[in-house]
Amino acid sequence: MHFLAQNFHFINISPLFIITLSFIIGIICHTFLIPLSIIFAALVCCMLLFQHHTFLKQLTLYSFFICAGAYLHHKELRDYDNFYTLFENKKITITGIVIDKNELISQYKKLTAITVAIDTVATHTSLCELRRAGKTMLFYTKNNTTSPCGLRSASTIAVGDTVTFYEIMCKRPTNQDFQRYQIKEQIVATIFDDSPTYTIDNHPTWSLRNWVWQQKKRLLDTLATKFSPHTFRFFSSLFLGNRACVKTSLEETNEQFKVWGISHFLARSGLHLALFLLIWHTIFSFIPIPLIYKQLIITLLSCIYFILTWTSAPFTRSFALFIINKLCLFTKTSFHLLHYVTLVCFCFLLYSPLYLFFLDFQLSFALTFALAWFNQLSTQYESK
Repeated sequence: MHFLAQNFHFINISPLFIITLSFIIGIICHTFLIPLSIIFAALVCCMLLFQHHTFLKQLTLYSFFICAGAYLHHKELRDYDNFYTLFENKKITITGIVIDKNELISQYKKLTAITVAIDTVATHTSLCELRRAGKTMLFYTKNNTTSPCGLRSASTIAVGDTVTFYEIMCKRPTNQDFQRYQIKEQIVATIFDDSPTYTIDNHPTWSLRNWVWQQKKRLLDTLATKFSPHTFRFFSSLFLGNRACVKTSLEETNEQFKVWGISHFLARSGLHLALFLLIWHTIFSFIPIPLIYKQLIITLLSCIYFILTWTSAPFTRSFALFIINKLCLFTKTSFHLLHYVTLVCFCFLLYSPLYLFFLDFQLSFALTFALAWFNQLSTQYESK
């Protein structure tokens, strides 16, 4: 131990780190859910018999999170399979609220992509409630589509509307990677229908979701007229996070970046939030107002920026850490980067354990963990 103390520098690891690690082990070993549950039950029995053993209590706690990770990952896979077991190749009726709407060009065709938060899915013989599961469905349809049983065209469907689609056919994707992507994004199905049959059940006069979407669209349209096409496609992709509207124009650039192995430069990350914050910190450094007011204004501007843009996992991770940092600043609480990175990572995996197997999540959190780890190691080394 004396040799280790002289030649290595250890850092303190919070219990949350071990809990998150246990949760990750459970996700990876989800196929062994039943054996893991049996082991956990045995540990609980042992803990009840030997209550004075602290190590046994800790082992039981970590075993619980291993089982929790395995169960949640198994559940999201099972829910996806159950949906297609019930509704694949059947004509179904879907009712839900429109939460997003984008216009894009795919294979030189103008399409409208409508994201619906599902309320109910029904066939002639069954009814399934999906609201609590937070599931969504993507509809791709032509911009000039008209509704045979409604009075409005598809282009008039607004974000915030409650819509019912009829005679929808769901088919399970054959691509396994695309299936995993859908599960991660909480999407149960992607529908391509040039002439969907639907009715708009409720069109609220005002809704917060629709107002936010209108502001995002207005911002995008304004910048499209102010910037050159080349500048706009990069600004929209990197700083606004909307790649759908410029996907076709970026295809050539994507291929060029792939040749040089630098395609990750086109991905939106926490760096773009850092650039946004750096600009505002530089501006406010010339304004003579108290520091707390500067921090409050920058926090408010960052929240507006987050709301009015399209998010990604690395960007959301960076924003969450920024907000936690400011909360610690306002409450005069110490900020431990490694601990809060672990907390954000754990929350991501609670939302969807399948995030663990996607490269953007792995690289984003692995790099941030490494930086936080070496930063704490360097701090402890300098304090000795």
